[in-house]
Formats: sequence, C-alpha cells, structure tokens
Amino acid sequence: MIFIKKLLPNLLVLSSIMMMFIFAQATNNQDIQNIFRLIDDLATNLILVIIAITFGLFVKQYIYVLAGLVGAMALVFFIPAINNLLNLSPEYVLACGLVCLGFSAVSNIYANYRNFN
Repeated sequence: MIFIKKLLPNLLVLSSIMMMFIFAQATNNQDIQNIFRLIDDLATNLILVIIAITFGLFVKQYIYVLAGLVGAMALVFFIPAINNLLNLSPEYVLACGLVCLGFSAVSNIYANYRNFN
C-alpha cells in the first residue's frame, strides 16, 4: 500500500502528459502540438534532463517536486514581467515544465522501485 502511495503521483503526472498528447492528436490542436514539438526539442537538452532526473531521484516525496514545478510555471505565467525579463514564451515554459515533470516522475518511480526490493 505504501508503494502505491509513492507511485500514484508519478503515474498521474505521466498519464496526464500522455492524455494531453492524445487529446492534441485526436483534435488536431496545433497549439498543443507545438508545445509537444518544443518538448521533443527540449528532451535533448542534457542539463534540463539531468536536473529533472536529480529532482526525481533525491526528493523522496514527489508531491514536493510536482508542487514546486507547477508553482514555478504558474509564477511565470501570471507575472508577465518575468516573461519579458527572461525573454520566455508561455509555451516554452510549459514545455520545460512538462519535460522536468516527465523525467523526474520516471526517475522517482525508479528510486521507489529500487527501495521496494
């Protein structure tokens, strides 16, 4: 039961990313498809991937990672001065957040599975 509680937030994040992708393909939504193209480009960014994997491996409660990344994305979305200062687009920030959430969820599942055995 404890393993399920540790696994559930990770699976919810991965399934929500997958459902967003399926929705974009089924409805032919170009905005979401552009975000997934950015995700495809960002998945090759080694520094971003290493940071995301480190979050997933060393933070035992994945809820903290999820809340922190969602909070950071919300901060950038709702305060336009940050976008102008850092020269970011909301699509790029969302793509970075989804890459971080995806890789950290997978590494957190691995960390919890390793401790389970």
